[in-house]
Formats: sequence, structure tokens, C-alpha cells
Amino acid sequence: MEINLNKISSCQMEEAAKAAYPGECCGILLGKTAKNSGKGEIEVLETREAPNLVQGEQKSTRFEANPLFLYQVEREIEGSGLEIVGFYHSHPDCEAIPSREDTEKMVPGLIYAILSVTADGVVDIRTFTAES
Repeated sequence: MEINLNKISSCQMEEAAKAAYPGECCGILLGKTAKNSGKGEIEVLETREAPNLVQGEQKSTRFEANPLFLYQVEREIEGSGLEIVGFYHSHPDCEAIPSREDTEKMVPGLIYAILSVTADGVVDIRTFTAES
């Protein structure tokens, strides 16, 4: 599957990760899926940052988005030609690779972007799918 992440989306995720540090940020990836290309190509065009519902010390290692926020974004993009193509979150002071919990919760066909962030800023962004 080919994943195209545009500069605006990358910048939006980086800003969210830096603002949430040392906690995790999370959000939704919006874009388009090229269903007729035969390549499984997904283009990420925008993001929506979701408030992380996890509080306290666990906020540096966990995130939880409000399902109502997801519903609101679905309504917002209805008829726009955009669709929810995945989700993103940050890993403060850790590598941009999925944890076991991340892997277990991945839904096939969606993109998962993980940002490695430190006190100095975002050091890596990687994308994953359940198939990868």
C-alpha cells in the first residue's frame, strides 16, 4: 500500500505532538483512497487533533480519543470527498514504532502514523498499516 502524507498534515501532527509533550497526542487522518488504482494508494490531506482523554502520569504512554469527536469529524467531512483514512499519535521519548497495544488495535485498510517526539521536537514520523 502506498501512503502519501502531504506537508500540511505532517506539520499539523508535528505541532500537536510538540504541544502535547511530554504527553501523547492523538488525532484523525483525513484524505482519499484511490480505490481504482489497484495499488491501494492512500493520500492524507488533513488532520484533526483529538483531545487525549487520558490524564495524569499515564498520559505520557497512553492516549484515548473521545468517540464523539470521531462522530463529529465524520459529520464534518460528509459530502466533502474526504474520508477518515487513519489515525495518528505520538510516542514521547520513544521510537516511532507501534507498541503491542497499537498493533492489536489496528484496523486493516487504515493508516496509523506514529511520531517520535522529544523535548527538542519531533524526530521521526512513520506510517503503518495492519498489513505491514
